[in-house]
Amino acid sequence: MPVRKKLSALRRDAEKRNESMSGGTLWRAADFLVYLVLIVLIMFSVRAVLLDPVRVDGNSMLDTLQNGEIMLTNRMAYAFRSPKRGDIVLCYYPDAYYEDQSLNYATRVKRVVAVGGDTIETRDGEVYVNGEKVDEPYLTKDRIGNQYIRPQTIPEGSVYVLGDNRSVSRDSRYDTVGPIPLCRVVGKPGVVMTVKMNPINIKLRLI
Repeated sequence: MPVRKKLSALRRDAEKRNESMSGGTLWRAADFLVYLVLIVLIMFSVRAVLLDPVRVDGNSMLDTLQNGEIMLTNRMAYAFRSPKRGDIVLCYYPDAYYEDQSLNYATRVKRVVAVGGDTIETRDGEVYVNGEKVDEPYLTKDRIGNQYIRPQTIPEGSVYVLGDNRSVSRDSRYDTVGPIPLCRVVGKPGVVMTVKMNPINIKLRLI
């Protein structure tokens, strides 16, 4: 009799341990799923907020950016400061531009040449801001084209943007574009990635 009771007690203990192990396994699986979801959410947040990959479409920023390159764009770059002269920015043009050109509503990548309060113009084909000639080492002679800019003062809270390939770029020189409000400047590319196939070759560079 004592042996039978002892065996019964051992069986009950074993069943309790199995129940505990079963519950522990379920909890560990639930914890893993929660962590997995969090990791996925963090990855999407990083992509949407910090490093959003954007493909260069067109030749308006030659020779700085090549068609087809991938820009890793910092969407928070201007959360606490405004763009500076010389910054390459990702921005939306005014709605009138997309309607006039029958284009999809998409971002444009350009360079900030003047900011709110600046006076910009061209003299003899050279860009002047506040009466001083702008040093533009990123330009090449065959990319300048006709870059006439009428004398104007940029409104506060806006930036004047130009493409580095002035001969083909549609930018703030056009009436349907003009100065870009800061609320339409959505990011700053910092890293450019060039991907080539056969064989696979990936190059990174800072801009």
